[in-house]
Amino acid sequence: MDAAGVGAGPIGGPGTGPSSGPTGGTTPTPTPTPEPGTGDTGAGAGLDAFATATAQTVLDILTTATTPDALEAQNIILRRLALQGDVIPSRVPPPRNITEIGGYLNLLTTLNEIDMRSQVLAGILGVAGPNPPLGWVGAGTPLTFSAIVNDRPPGTAQPSLPVTIPVRSDFAGPLRSAMQALHDRGALLPMVSGPLALPPAAGFGASLLDPLDYIGRTLHLSVASALTDATTDALALVRAAGTTDPFQLAARSTGTPAVTVPPADYDAMQRSGGTFSTVTINAASMVMLGTILAGAGFYPRTPLPVPTATEPDAWARLVNVGGLSLGTTLGSELRLLHSQSEIAASAFAASQSWQWNGTAFSP
Repeated sequence: MDAAGVGAGPIGGPGTGPSSGPTGGTTPTPTPTPEPGTGDTGAGAGLDAFATATAQTVLDILTTATTPDALEAQNIILRRLALQGDVIPSRVPPPRNITEIGGYLNLLTTLNEIDMRSQVLAGILGVAGPNPPLGWVGAGTPLTFSAIVNDRPPGTAQPSLPVTIPVRSDFAGPLRSAMQALHDRGALLPMVSGPLALPPAAGFGASLLDPLDYIGRTLHLSVASALTDATTDALALVRAAGTTDPFQLAARSTGTPAVTVPPADYDAMQRSGGTFSTVTINAASMVMLGTILAGAGFYPRTPLPVPTATEPDAWARLVNVGGLSLGTTLGSELRLLHSQSEIAASAFAASQSWQWNGTAFSP
């Protein structure tokens, strides 16, 4: 065949098709293969071997390295594999014409899947798609947990107090300011925990749990830092001496603070064994926590629960319901801090439609 004959006809025509057989049929042109045992020793074989060795080297690096960049590369590769058609087959047949392509694009527009529509268009046109590409980076959450340095007053309870406390990122700044106001008055705020991890679905049912503990809206003060010795404890439950006023949550002021706290006489709760009683402390400098922590959005129960043998620490739980309005769903609050996969695997998976009624989330 001369050079002019090659490509003279349309694709698949006489100029490019397989040679005609004696009966007018076609005989496919066989593909050369290396003889057994010899292999292909041409340039193609060398390139294939190089590519294989390079890929293996990259895989070895990715599977053995522990740096953050390498771990992120592992995550990217795994996500890409999960999105490949031969791993997860397509749920729709390939479009046969421009009309079907337009139908898919219109459907994605109707469903408000704008990023996915852009990805489809990018695939058709052969250009770069949305950045970051879909499936490469997991969906983040609007809020995170910030670590706040905990107050750890000297005493027997100090070793058990955590060095930092996780606090919802939108509450962390105001809480730091409140703690600084306490420090300026020579007082401390020892805490034992912030938000709790989502409980597994196999644990207690959601009806037995308080969701506020799991959406970053509670803080728990150190019970061990109070009620032992009313004259030295960092925290105390006090009221004006000789009155029947409700007890208030207070922190002791010590040293020579920048802001002076006037001394006064108080009745304070104190524990002796398993019982609680009231003792009088004179000329004590106490900072009322209610006013200062209210500026950070955290409040104790009202009236403050008096500790009992059966409920010794209810007073130590602070709650922040700022921003919660009637009808706010539990699911919307959970999604501020937790991924959808975490929520789906938790005890709250079936309770996301619960609504805030002003005091609690309820069905």
